Amino acid sequence: MSKKILFLSYDGLTDSLGQAQILPYLTGLSKKGHCITVLSCEKAENFQKNKEIVMQKCLSANIHWEYTHYENKYPVISPSLNSQRLKKKTRQIVKERNIEVLHCRSIIPAGIGYSIAKKSGIKFIFDIRGFWADERVDGKIWNLKNPIFNVVYHYFKWKEKVLFEKADCIVTLTENAKEYIKGHFKTKGNFLVVPCCVDFKHFNMDGIDGRKVEQLKNELKIPKENFVLTYVGSLGARYMLNEMLCFFKELKSIQPKASFLFISKSDTSEIESICQEIDLDRSSIFITSCEYSEIPVYISVGNASVFFIITSFSGKAVSPTKQAEVMSLGLPILANTGLGDTDMILNETGSGLVINEFSTSEYQKQARNLLNFSKEKGEIRESAKQFFTLESGIEKYDSVYKNL
Repeated sequence: MSKKILFLSYDGLTDSLGQAQILPYLTGLSKKGHCITVLSCEKAENFQKNKEIVMQKCLSANIHWEYTHYENKYPVISPSLNSQRLKKKTRQIVKERNIEVLHCRSIIPAGIGYSIAKKSGIKFIFDIRGFWADERVDGKIWNLKNPIFNVVYHYFKWKEKVLFEKADCIVTLTENAKEYIKGHFKTKGNFLVVPCCVDFKHFNMDGIDGRKVEQLKNELKIPKENFVLTYVGSLGARYMLNEMLCFFKELKSIQPKASFLFISKSDTSEIESICQEIDLDRSSIFITSCEYSEIPVYISVGNASVFFIITSFSGKAVSPTKQAEVMSLGLPILANTGLGDTDMILNETGSGLVINEFSTSEYQKQARNLLNFSKEKGEIRESAKQFFTLESGIEKYDSVYKNL
C-alpha cells in the first residue's frame, strides 16, 4: 500500500551527497507509487549551481521538493535557526499534504520530526546515518573539555536514546551499528540495514569510454604508464590523511612509477605540509574535483583506491559511499579494519585488502599485495552487487513504508 511520505534532510539535495545518496532512492520509491515530498536544507553555493538540475530531476520523478536555506555563520546559533526553519516548514507540509510517514535523515531532522509525528499521530522513521554526536567528538569538532560542547554532546546522546525508543523503524548503514543499538537501547525492535548504495547504471565500468579516461589522465598530467592510487570524497578530521600519504610513500618506494590522485572538493591544503613532514615527493600527488555525473570517469583513472577513517566508537556506523562507488567500477580497495561493515565485505568477497595497523611494515606488506592484486574487475563489480545496488535499497525502504 503506497504512502504519503515526508523525507526530512539537513543535507541539501543540491549537495553532491543529496544527488548521490538521497534523490536516487526517492526517485525509485516514487516509481513504487509512494507520494514523496522532500524538505531539505540548502547551502547557497550549491543551491545556486545545481537548483535547476535537481528541480528537473524531482519533476521527472514526480517528487515534491520543498527547501529552507542553510546557514553556518555562528556556532550553535546558526544550527538552531536552521532547525527552527525546518520545523516550521515541516509542520506546514504535514498539515497541507496529509503526510502519513515522516522519514528523518540523521538526528537533527529526527528530533524535529518526532515531536511533530507524536502530535500528529503519524509514523516516524529514524534513519540514523551514524552516531552523530560521537562522530563530532571523534572527529575533534567537539572538545568535551569545553563546557558548552560537553552539554551539547550529552543533550544529543539523551535525545538519541529517546529517538531510538520512540521510532517506529530505525534505519542503520551497518549491521555493526544495528547490533550495538539492539544491545544497548530500548527500541520497538523494527530495524532496517541499508548501506550507502549506488546506481550501478551510473557507476558502470562497461559504459566508461576508455578514450575519455586517457584524455583525463593526460589533462591531469599523470604519466600514462603509472600505477594510480585514488582517494575519492571528503577530507576532514575523521579521515586519516597522514596515514594514507604514509602508505603511498611506501607503495612508491616499491613501485616508483606510482601516482596518488585525490578526487575531492574538500580543502586539500594540508597535503602539502604532510608531504614535507614525511619527505614524500609532492610531484607524485595530483588533486582534482568533479561533479557527481563525472565521478565514474575520474575513479576509472585509478588502478586501486584507498581510504583510512578513524574507527573509534562512531566507526561502527560508517558505510563509506566511496566503497560502493569504487567496487562498482571494479577497482580493489585498501581500507582499515574496524570500519562499519567494510572489512567484513572486503574480506568475504576478496574485493580488496584490510590494513590491521598503521606501521611501515604493514604499509609495505599491503602495498605489495595491492600492486599484485589479481581479482578481475567484473568479479569485484559482482561482489559489490551483493551489498550496494540501489534497487536493493529501494526495495528495503519500500517494504518498510508499506508495513508501517
